[in-house]
Amino acid sequence: MRPRGRPAEPSGMSDQEVYLASDPVNAEIAKDMLASHGIAAQVRNQYLWGGMGDLPANVYPSVWVEDPADYAAARALIRAFERGPVESGSTWRCPNCGEQLDAQFDQCWNCQTERPGD
Repeated sequence: MRPRGRPAEPSGMSDQEVYLASDPVNAEIAKDMLASHGIAAQVRNQYLWGGMGDLPANVYPSVWVEDPADYAAARALIRAFERGPVESGSTWRCPNCGEQLDAQFDQCWNCQTERPGD
């Protein structure tokens, strides 16, 4: 059974898990996406992938943020990642300033408000 990305509750420790990936590739993509937004993260369990089937399910690759202050922002980015790409051609309206934006934008260019979830 393939796991879906799942949030982890903050543990109070310095590193916090933000994403349980279905495979090492998705874990690395998620980590790189966080890094592109200035959030330091690391992938754990990526080398245990070869033992899948013989090892328990909790060894799927996971992404951990290094600074607990980044947890909420990282989870928001992961949720957007899990939604997948937006269909081309559709538009959305910024809930803050009313600007009409093309589908490829996740943030309003006018007021920097994030695109609302579906």
